Amino acid sequence: MIVSDIQDGLRTHPGANLVDKKASGNTVFSVGTGTTEYALSPDRLAVLCAWGGRQEVLIDSRRVFVDDDTWLAVPAGSPSVRVRGSESMQALTLLFRAGLPQEVLGALLTPEDRMLDVADADEGSSVPFLPHLQPHDRSVTPVLLFIRRHTQMGLQDALWYEEQMAFLLERMLLRHRQVVERARSVPVRRSATRREILRRISLATDFIHSNYDRPLMLSDMARAAFLSRHHFLRLFKHVHEVTPHEYLQRKRTSVAARLLRDSALSVEEAVRQVGFDSRSTLFRAMRRFHGVTPRECRQNGSTFSLMAEPAVA
Repeated sequence: MIVSDIQDGLRTHPGANLVDKKASGNTVFSVGTGTTEYALSPDRLAVLCAWGGRQEVLIDSRRVFVDDDTWLAVPAGSPSVRVRGSESMQALTLLFRAGLPQEVLGALLTPEDRMLDVADADEGSSVPFLPHLQPHDRSVTPVLLFIRRHTQMGLQDALWYEEQMAFLLERMLLRHRQVVERARSVPVRRSATRREILRRISLATDFIHSNYDRPLMLSDMARAAFLSRHHFLRLFKHVHEVTPHEYLQRKRTSVAARLLRDSALSVEEAVRQVGFDSRSTLFRAMRRFHGVTPRECRQNGSTFSLMAEPAVA
């Protein structure tokens, strides 16, 4: 496990606490494999990713899992955040130097971008990113993969990382605007109500991504959002443009596709691991979302992601 501070090559060990580090520059925290645990600095924006496994993130009393389908932004000022990986994986945590998000986004942010900010947020210091899992797409994800590749190569160029992280912030803002645009479809008048609805639906979305391997019911997802089943179903469709059941099936199929592609698990074993109730359910879902069968997925080594959304123009 390596913590690479772009300015001084800082290194630490498993169990590290990133709150107390003196380094204030952009920091890339790359975990190759094994069990790790560390805390995030509360005064810096962070972005977390994981590939080939699941990374557990404890945000105050809430637990979410980052995996191949998602990335997570943790704004500065967030409550206690601890990160733990318990299996072989490739994880990447980016800590932005203090002030960089404001410098990059200051001239780009509009009142509409701040529609989802908390009401009493400091206009001069806040950034609009929400501490919820975001599906990979063709806008943000290529930048994350590009940074990861150069980190693995051992690059220690402060200017290069500064440029790439600034570019990542711009892409994250475009992604945020997609979220804002979807939030506008919620049929309410007050922005505070819309903000609260999106927060609750985001809690349910995090719940689905983090518990897809369990036998989930609509009532479980609605409870995670603190909504009745009727209101949850209606509002989830407004925000995601699909039903909770379809979203869950897409998530399960995405994980199953990776298991079939990257492991020797049988189809039956993959079905059990991702929470499908039968082999036929997986077959139908994979045909519906990707036009392939589980066998074809394994044979052609497809790298598609069911959770991916359209690229930002």
